Amino acid sequence: MYSNFHFSNRLPAVPDAHHLQRLLVMGNWLMLLGLAGTVFTIEVCYVFDDYFSLMSQVAGHISMLLFAVSIKFGYILRCIALKGFGEEL
Repeated sequence: MYSNFHFSNRLPAVPDAHHLQRLLVMGNWLMLLGLAGTVFTIEVCYVFDDYFSLMSQVAGHISMLLFAVSIKFGYILRCIALKGFGEEL
């Protein structure tokens, strides 16, 4: 069976299984890092805003959008990989 966060040698017998596994691992890590970045920027911009400069908060708001896009892009990669492996979404 394929792994979700690291590469495995045991893959199903589908065409381009290594490519699909790479998409799955990249998508999962991208979603995880995007979530961590989004939570961090929410903390910087809203929870602890008194401790950060205006430029840091502006950068945090811009980064928040980029991290949210990375979550969505990772989900698309994950869906493509799972569809290639033949799983229902």
